[in-house]
Amino acid sequence: MILVYISSVLLLFFLWAFSRQRYHILSLLVCLEAVMLSILVFFYFLSILYSFSSHLFLMLLVFAVCEAAFGLALLVSLLRLRGVDFISALSSVR
Repeated sequence: MILVYISSVLLLFFLWAFSRQRYHILSLLVCLEAVMLSILVFFYFLSILYSFSSHLFLMLLVFAVCEAAFGLALLVSLLRLRGVDFISALSSVR
């Protein structure tokens, strides 16, 4: 039960860190992956505690992997287009 509380505190911490990122998209993606990892840990311990099936855990794991691949692909395309990974480069019109 304590592991569920620890993972929920980690989730809140990583959400706070995600909201504080203002400069680089790569650090934003790392915080987003940390949020997904804490959600996965939370659901894993919750499924062990209440003996749920692991379908929700596997579905979240697949979405986390797809989100990571999509985020890195967008980051690479932004780096090729603009040359920088600043968040301010997204709003500039060329």
